[in-house]
Order: sequence, then structure tokens, then C-alpha cells
Amino acid sequence: MVHMDVENFDVKALLSDQTMSLQEKMTLFDRVIDEARAKKIYLFFRTTTGPSEAHINAVTLEGGRPMNMIMMASNNYLGLTTHPELKERAKAAIDKWGIGMAGPCTLNGNTTLHQEFESKLAVFKHCEASMLFPSGYSANIGCITAILGKGDVFIGDELNHASLIDGARFSGAKRLVFKHSDTVDLERCLIEAKSLPGQKLVAVDGVYSMDGEIAPLRPIVDLCKRYGVMLMVDDAHGTGAVGKTGRGSLEYCGVEGEVDIVMGTFSKAFGSFGGFVAGSKPFINWLRHFARAGMFTAAVAPMNVAACLAGLEVMQSHPELVEKLRENAAFLRNGLIEMGYEVGRDETAIIPVFVRDRIKAYAIVKEAYERGLFLSLIEYPAVAPGSERLRVTAMATHTREDLVTALSMLKELGHKYGVLVNPGKAL
Repeated sequence: MVHMDVENFDVKALLSDQTMSLQEKMTLFDRVIDEARAKKIYLFFRTTTGPSEAHINAVTLEGGRPMNMIMMASNNYLGLTTHPELKERAKAAIDKWGIGMAGPCTLNGNTTLHQEFESKLAVFKHCEASMLFPSGYSANIGCITAILGKGDVFIGDELNHASLIDGARFSGAKRLVFKHSDTVDLERCLIEAKSLPGQKLVAVDGVYSMDGEIAPLRPIVDLCKRYGVMLMVDDAHGTGAVGKTGRGSLEYCGVEGEVDIVMGTFSKAFGSFGGFVAGSKPFINWLRHFARAGMFTAAVAPMNVAACLAGLEVMQSHPELVEKLRENAAFLRNGLIEMGYEVGRDETAIIPVFVRDRIKAYAIVKEAYERGLFLSLIEYPAVAPGSERLRVTAMATHTREDLVTALSMLKELGHKYGVLVNPGKAL
């Protein structure tokens, strides 16, 4: 039986407890949340009162007047959520198209605006065609379940995003899992799959959202070609933020045009909402008629499409945004490493700061928040117990003063809570 202990509450134990009914679990978990809020240690669903910019107004844990904070927990990598051109185009789309299409693209929601964006998006991703989805989650679910079923085989990285994992589960396909970014273990799975009947699909993240790591796509592509297996890359956190011109992890790894299926979202670098899948023309036509997550839901709202189309144009006409993002991420990452934090070292805007202690991670995020630095706390079930971390994200719109302020505070908190692996080294 799981016991009530807010500071050390074991969510994994709660989920796996077979002695409690679902109603009992919900009641206990509700009490835990209420007590955590009362103790001012509940760090999820924090309330903001403005847009997700480099500086944001957020309600304090005490529930008082919102205070201005440096935002380092947003996926708004290029700062496009409030870009004037995107806002104006979204407003104009509302005037022309209204606030929604009230139906799926399959029937009545396929506008010239949607078609224009899908066409330009496909060119951006070096593919023949693309299809819009209401979200990145639905794009992965719709794509995988449209091509795999019982008797087929899904091969995935052990750290794949939940939407890829769920897509594989929903498809009913046999699932094979290889060690994270381990191409030797991937080949083991490919050899095993070779003797099995049905369609085979390998799926990986281009950029892993909790670790900021870029997948080794060159050898993965080569292996999939050698074994004649389709490859899908979830480039949600790469599109617009990784690669010389921001075209994503495929550009970074030099494999554009060599991946069968490229998926991405508009809720990260694009600063809006929605998802897409890009690939060959026959494949996208297949999705349009068999991807249930796209067929049986309303078309992406025209204002979102217009904003994302404007965002794509801004990305292409302002490459300095991607360069600034890269500079800011490198400055943050190098500063954290120099002061003694254990930090992920890939060249992305996602910087995992490994604390590996739930209580200390909570303490750092809580005190930082109270002092005006908005960070993400990452724990189970997002990551395995014992790998708790802070997830620090850079934005192109952060100033050098923002970065220095954040690093100074994190250095102080790192010493205070004893999480620096090399304490005392100068920043």
C-alpha cells in the first residue's frame, strides 16, 4: 500500500500498486496535490498571466501578485509567439476565414491556405508533400497507425517521445526497442525483424526532448537502407531550431531527402500549435485517407496555419535568429559546465541539468521560481527515477544579461544544495 508522504511521494509505486482501486488511487493523489500546494512545493501547472516570452509574468507560489521572471522553460526557441508578422497574419486570417473550419480537411476544411502551407513546408523539409495535423501527438499517432497493424514490426529508441511509443502501442504491431542511440543494438533489432513478416518501421526522435541530444541519423539512415526498412524521424524539437539554417536534425546530420517520414510540430520554434508529417507524395496521399487522427478531427484553424506560414517565412528570411539561439544555448551550456553542473553537451537549445535527486531538484526549481527564474522540473514518469533534472531551454530572444543572471543564480543554488560535481570552479 502506498503511504501519504508528500515530499517523498512515489508516483511509480502508486501506479503499480495492485491493492488499490483506481478511485482510491485518485483520491490519494488528489490529497497529495492539495497538501503539496498548501506547502508551496507543487511545481506543475504554474499560472502565467502573459505570453511565453523571454520574460514572463507568473503567479508566485504564495498566490500573490504576478512577478516578472526570466523564462527558461519554454519551447518558444526563436521567440516567434509574439512576433509582429505572425500576429498580424493570424489576425488577417481570422478576418478572412473565421476562427475555425468546423470540419476535417477530408471533407470541408481543406482551404487554399492549408494547401499553400503544406506545399512550402514540404519544400522546407526536402520532401515531396506534407500533411497538417492538429498536434504533434496526433501526427505521430495518425502516421504510425496508418502504416502499421497487427503482424507488423515497430522498432524504436528506448528514449523515444511518448507519442511515438503510444502510436506503436495503438497500432498493435510487435515492438522492438534498442538502446538509446546505439546503432549496434539497432542492427540487432533489424536482424531480428528481418525474419518476421509484415511491414517494418524504425522511429527515432531527431532531438530528444528531455536530454537535448541529436540522434546519430547518418548511421541510422544507412542501416535502414541496408535492411530495406522505413525510417521515421520525429523532428519536433529540431525543426526551426537545429541545423545551419534551422531545417532540423536532418540538415544537421546531412541526411535531408534520405528519410522516408519526417514529422514535426508548430508548438516549438514556430511558436504556435499543430503538427505535420512530410514524405513522398504517395505516402502523404495514403495518410490523408488512412490516418484516423487526421481524418476524424477538425482541420487546423486558419489563424494557426497563417501564423505558421508567416513563421516559416521569418525563419527563412532571418537566419540570424537560429544563430542567436545557438550562441545563447552555447553560452548557457558552457557556463553551467564550468561551474560544475552535470550537463548534456549536444548543440541544442535544450540543456538538461542532471541533479539525480528528487528533493534537491524540487528545491532548486522552487527557490529559483521564487526569485524570478522559471525552470522546468523533470521527474518520473517523464524520465526514470534517479535521473531527475532541471530542463533549461535557451531562446534567441534572451539577452546576455538574462543569461548571466540565470547562471549566477544557478551557481548559488548549486552550491547551496550540493549538486555541483566540481564545486568551487570559477564561472
